[in-house]
Amino acid sequence: MSKKKGNKVHKQNTTTSSTVSLNPSDSDFNPKHLYVGLGLLLAIFIAYAKIWNNGLVWDDDPYILLNEAVKNFDLNPLLTDFHVGNFHPLTMLSLAIEYAIVGDSPWLYHFNNLWLHALNSFLVFLLIKRLNKNNWVALFTAAFFALHPLHVESVAWAAERKDVLYTLFLLLSFLSYLNYQEAKNKTQYALSLGLFILSCLSKGMAVVLPALLIITDWWFLGKSFKIKNLLDKIPYFVITLTFAYIATTAQKDAGADASSVIGAAYTGIERFKIVCYSFLFYWVKTVFPSNLLPFYPYPTRVAGSIPAIYNLAVFALIAFLTTAYFFGRKNKKIWWAVAFFIIAISTVLQILPVGSAIVADRYYYLSSIGPLFLISLLIGKGIEKGNFSKIIGYALVAICAILTFIQVPHWKNGYTLFSPAEKVYPQDAMVLSNIGWYHLGEQDFEQAKKYLTQADNNGFKNADVCRTIASMYIDEQQFDLAIPYIQRAYEYMPVKTRTDWLMALALEKTNRFAEALPYAEKAALAEPENFDYQNTYATVLAANAKAPEARSILEKLKAENPDNADIELNYSYTFRQEGNYEEEIRLLKVLLEKYPDYLPAYKNIGVTLSDLGRHTETISFWEKAAALDESGDYEYNIGINYANQNKIEEAIIWYKAAARKGKKEAQDLLTANAMDW
Repeated sequence: MSKKKGNKVHKQNTTTSSTVSLNPSDSDFNPKHLYVGLGLLLAIFIAYAKIWNNGLVWDDDPYILLNEAVKNFDLNPLLTDFHVGNFHPLTMLSLAIEYAIVGDSPWLYHFNNLWLHALNSFLVFLLIKRLNKNNWVALFTAAFFALHPLHVESVAWAAERKDVLYTLFLLLSFLSYLNYQEAKNKTQYALSLGLFILSCLSKGMAVVLPALLIITDWWFLGKSFKIKNLLDKIPYFVITLTFAYIATTAQKDAGADASSVIGAAYTGIERFKIVCYSFLFYWVKTVFPSNLLPFYPYPTRVAGSIPAIYNLAVFALIAFLTTAYFFGRKNKKIWWAVAFFIIAISTVLQILPVGSAIVADRYYYLSSIGPLFLISLLIGKGIEKGNFSKIIGYALVAICAILTFIQVPHWKNGYTLFSPAEKVYPQDAMVLSNIGWYHLGEQDFEQAKKYLTQADNNGFKNADVCRTIASMYIDEQQFDLAIPYIQRAYEYMPVKTRTDWLMALALEKTNRFAEALPYAEKAALAEPENFDYQNTYATVLAANAKAPEARSILEKLKAENPDNADIELNYSYTFRQEGNYEEEIRLLKVLLEKYPDYLPAYKNIGVTLSDLGRHTETISFWEKAAALDESGDYEYNIGINYANQNKIEEAIIWYKAAARKGKKEAQDLLTANAMDW
């Protein structure tokens, strides 16, 4: 009897003690969810206050500004095509909707990323509160998630909509799964699966969810490792394998699968060291989030070896995991936090190399929940003991907010983003190319060519870079210099029809008409609606004595573009190629009556009249062109015409006029003959 009573008292005391230890802080702190959500939203909008000065940068070009599917709201490619090496139709659809509303104005993209980030932060609060049963730990985890500067890349970059969107659906799926486990409600289970699919349709990194659910079963829900406890994960893994296959295919299609390149550049042991370094990078930056860059390249060899810090990373990681294991034996939540990070970041930890970056701030977005929960758990333990942990927690959150406020303006434009990286990695091709893209957008072509050429010389092996350099040389009429870059573009990814068009153009301008024809034909057949490709194909056909075929294409283009002078110019050119100069001259005169300021028509009619020996008419047309043009080209050509007629005095007058306008050839000619201008 006494024994029973004793047992009863002992059991009663244990229950009371357990109740106190589970929720020691909830009795005096139980925030309303509405206030938490609004507080996180307000804090985010304050910390990101400078985002409204930021434009669209970096991959915002291929994702939004140069993406025809987005600009035309073309649902088929939006929902079925790969974009920049990824399959994320929901992300692309959201960007297309925004473009339909505001076009290239950046404010709506930023606004939506901010409130989605705020909603994710609130869901983190709900998830951690649900799992850990401690409001302080949940609140600090959510606050750190909302304001940590490593998340600026995912939030301030419009193209990283995929991060905030996939995390939204993943966290909702996670919470629905917990509802299912609590009530065995099949509706919640089906909802969780549906939300998981939406997450995968937003970004491929979502495939980690089933593994996250398993560790939650073990270390929070108290389930044992048994087959029957894994059966309800089978549909999740089917979804994971499906989208993992799609994601891998998309990466290979874009040339982002770097396994062969990295495998050739580094030994297996070196790659292991790099993975160790990458793992620890995020944990170090969690605590010391300074010197954040948009790009962190693979290490360069020093005296044949990668830097010593990668050797130290192996021992540091062993020490870290050993410490986590030791403390996790007493508190399984530590194991959960570390495992959550490992699983969430596993797809981009460079075990299977993707891209040319060793780490990236954006990879930390979902995976940060693990480290941030661990820090918050430590703060929560301190609050239970009544020390200064609460003040320390507030101070750390404030520091994060300040650092985020400082980091946000880096995403203003391509130069503010990559110039800090250039100081750290001055020879890195990715960094140089992005600064080059910025200068190109600013129409500073000399600087653009300088940076892009240096990037190519430093081994970037990017077809877009080579095509852009070639395009600039073509614009400068240095066609021979363009051709080697076009040839290199064929060797690299991504593959584009534009390469064939550029090659056709460069070969045509160097009078290699027969060589140009197959390239022009290939480009025209690949994109029959592309005006430039069809127009070039027509001129190349004409140059290859196929004037009737050329006119057929040009007549179609004229019908579609009745006010395009270039088409009419090329149409007249087909008659020249047939030797029908009078018809060409007639058409050019009609063209000049319609467009009296159209300089190319003056050039062509002058050349043809000169070839026919009708020099007076030639000079008459070129004098009219010279009055319209500031380059000095027409004055120089008039000088050549007079010189060919042996009228040297008249020629000198026009050479001097050309030189005064800055025509270098005229200046060199006069200088060589000791003449002033």
